[in-house]
Amino acid sequence: MSRTIPARALALLLAAALALSLAACGQAPASQSSGPASSPSGEEAPSTITLTDNVGRQVELPCPVETCAVALRYTSELIRACGAIDRVVAVDLNTAQDREYWGMFDPEEVIGKSQRELDYEKIVELDPQVLILPANGAWEEAAETLAPFGIPVFVISGYDTADFVNQCENIGKMFGVEESAAAFCTYFTDKLDYIDRQLEGVEERTYYFEQNEDYSAVLPGNTFSQMMELAHGRNIFQDAVQVNADQVDSEEVLARDPDVIIKCITPDSARTGTGLYAPPEKAQFLESYEDIISRPGWQDIGAVENGDIYFMTQFSHGGASKLVGTIYAAKWLYPDLLPELDPDEVFRAWLEDFQGFRNVEGHFWTAAQLTA
Repeated sequence: MSRTIPARALALLLAAALALSLAACGQAPASQSSGPASSPSGEEAPSTITLTDNVGRQVELPCPVETCAVALRYTSELIRACGAIDRVVAVDLNTAQDREYWGMFDPEEVIGKSQRELDYEKIVELDPQVLILPANGAWEEAAETLAPFGIPVFVISGYDTADFVNQCENIGKMFGVEESAAAFCTYFTDKLDYIDRQLEGVEERTYYFEQNEDYSAVLPGNTFSQMMELAHGRNIFQDAVQVNADQVDSEEVLARDPDVIIKCITPDSARTGTGLYAPPEKAQFLESYEDIISRPGWQDIGAVENGDIYFMTQFSHGGASKLVGTIYAAKWLYPDLLPELDPDEVFRAWLEDFQGFRNVEGHFWTAAQLTA
């Protein structure tokens, strides 16, 4: 549950924040401007920029943003890839739990458990210039709660594959890192352009994508579905009306006979619905593979007969707004038609070049690799 600050505590915190602001500036707070303005001391006040966020809101922000708080690992990764991770002063617990990958953030000093469960007292204490939340977070509540403190809320949904380019542009503009953000964005959009060129006019192969829970299928409208559309895959449940992952009937999968099966794995040690830099043990993937091929009747599915069963982790597929997952899926679906596409090299570049971490194997597996 979100933590609500009592009215008296809010008033006291606001008074303290205002006093600190006046002490630091030596003047009353001025309204934000759209460009540099002279202060009584003759110094230029920070400029601002108005950007359209992931839910269509126009938000005025300081420019460049020097301090922000972020809830959602995918978004923090985008910020790091664009070269502005030093502006992030705190994250959520779902992010900070991964001590090897996010060691710069203290899990005891987080802004909440997740993007939906925020610690507003902590956010006010940290006093970031902006709080960045995804569309599936408590951004409306946060905007209302933090408005008295002058902390704007900007929505960047790092998982939103379809909005990848726009979000890279927003990050570049708000932090003043346009050049590095553009280089990062281009690296991945070039791969998408290649996929589109190579697969133009090609009949789409079908897939069944299962999340961590058995029979928890990706259905149309889910962000995984966006990822797979860019890979030119056709969902066997394309005619389903649900938009969220849901339990499907085993016999329905059998009847729809997918060309490819993709399974997402989460380490047993990770918080629910999250991923970790360190991959699960191979045994966890093998157990899942054996479960899939032993399901009643599934031996007759084309994907099982042909060994077209693939695995990716919650951590790995989400790179670059799930474009890492898109590139692996495209190669798995059309290995012979994408000779210049090297997913392993893309994952290496994502970790080493854009995140500053050594490459780590064990996040992606094929049936052939598991059974070798």
